[in-house]
Amino acid sequence: MTEHLPDRLDLLAAAEAGRELHGRIALASLERVAPLLASPAGELQVVMQLGKDPDGTYRLSGSIRGNLVLQCQRCLEELPWPLDVEFRLGLVRSQEAAERLAHGYEPLLVTAEPVCIADIVADEVLLALPFAPVHEDTDKCHGLYKDYQPSTDEQRENPFAVLAGLKQKQ
Repeated sequence: MTEHLPDRLDLLAAAEAGRELHGRIALASLERVAPLLASPAGELQVVMQLGKDPDGTYRLSGSIRGNLVLQCQRCLEELPWPLDVEFRLGLVRSQEAAERLAHGYEPLLVTAEPVCIADIVADEVLLALPFAPVHEDTDKCHGLYKDYQPSTDEQRENPFAVLAGLKQKQ
C-alpha cells in the first residue's frame, strides 16, 4: 500500500501487481474542476485499488472524499458540498474491449503511456458534481433571491395567441 499518490502511473502494471494507493490531492491541482468551484482551497482524500479479476479484467476501483465549495445557482452564494464518490473502472485498451466489459464497470481506455492520476480524479469529481447546485432549503439562500417576490396580479399574454388567430382564419 502506497501512502502517497504518484503524479503518473502505469495502470496496467499496477493492476497486475495488485497495488493500493492512498493519498490526498489538492483541489487547486485539478485544472478542470477548480474553475467550477467557488473556492479551490482544500484537498480530497483518494483511495485507489488496482487489480485483476478472475475473468482477466484489469480494474481500478476506489473512493474520493472531501468537501467542495460550489456556488448556489439560486442566490449566488457559497454552497458547501460534501463529496463521497465510489468508482469502479475496467481498464481497457480498445473500444471493442470496452464494449465487452462486464456489467458494473465503467471503461477507462489506457495506453502504454503512464496515466496522470489527477486526470482520473478530476473525471470522477466532474461526474459527481450537480448540474445546477442550489441550497436544498430556500431559507439558506441569501442576497437577491431572498428579496425577490414575483408579481401575482400580473396577467401575461399568451405568446401563442397570434398563432391561434392565424389558425382560425384558415
